[in-house]
Amino acid sequence: MCGRYNLIDDPFTQGLLDELGISLRIQTRYNLAPTEQVPVIRQVEEKNILQDMRWWLIPHWAQIPDTRYSMFNAKAETLATSKAFSGPLKHQRCIIPASSFIEWRTEEGHKQPYSIQPIDGVFAFAGLWDQWGHGRETILSCTLVTTAAAPGMEQIHPRQPVMLPPDLWARWLDPVIDGHRLMPLLSPSLPCAVQVVPIDPVINNSRHKQAPLLIGPALFQLDAN
Repeated sequence: MCGRYNLIDDPFTQGLLDELGISLRIQTRYNLAPTEQVPVIRQVEEKNILQDMRWWLIPHWAQIPDTRYSMFNAKAETLATSKAFSGPLKHQRCIIPASSFIEWRTEEGHKQPYSIQPIDGVFAFAGLWDQWGHGRETILSCTLVTTAAAPGMEQIHPRQPVMLPPDLWARWLDPVIDGHRLMPLLSPSLPCAVQVVPIDPVINNSRHKQAPLLIGPALFQLDAN
């Protein structure tokens, strides 16, 4: 799963936006958590746009928005059969940019948070979006697609976000393509080298919105695979 991430306004993030034809800047945001508004890239009328969405998908058919079910992550393995996700998979896909994400590992009886961050790069997480309601009550929401951990990443957590390499961004965003044809893109992989660094547990509080404080050297690094 992935329940927290950071997004930094830096040349890597700007490069992602430039590559997708978006002439905007992203505001730096730390410790983004489910149900918060997060920046999402989707395609509308053949143009990629950047807009905030609620990070916790609300299916368009839901009677009311609620959080009874964990809808901020969507397992790649069951997207095609999920009542909530199979519809968005077809034509409502998005990219969620991230500069790093946070996972926890139990060590000596407590959960130690780690920042998983690309070395000289930015993550483009595969996501899905949906629209609930009408008029003033309209809510755009998204979910982050996860898959099994790539080799080496299981040291931290058995699952990870689906990370799209640049050559697949356009295909994933294209709503003309039926997403069922893109399922092979959701296999475990690391499109860029990453490092895993321990950070101060103060980040455990989702109200803490400061930059993660590194408390030691990288636990390990992994090359792209």
